[in-house]
Amino acid sequence: MLIKPHQYRSFLVANAQPESCHIIFCSDGFCKMTGFTRAEVMQRSACTEFLQGQMTSQAVVQSIKEALRKGEEQHFEILYYRKNGEF
Repeated sequence: MLIKPHQYRSFLVANAQPESCHIIFCSDGFCKMTGFTRAEVMQRSACTEFLQGQMTSQAVVQSIKEALRKGEEQHFEILYYRKNGEF
């Protein structure tokens, strides 16, 4: 079996304008990993509220929002949930 190097990458691309900051693309890997279809993800906020759950750190969520607002590159560790509620 031939495995392409990018076959298992999961990512989002968002509009970098602070006013909107909407998701404009998601990879097939992202859809497979989260259980959301591309249509369900497109145009949602890059703050990814739709992936957050009870155990998602609100402090990290606020840090993500701040980084998006400032247009800064940051690295975060955050617990996200799949569409079916699993994490």
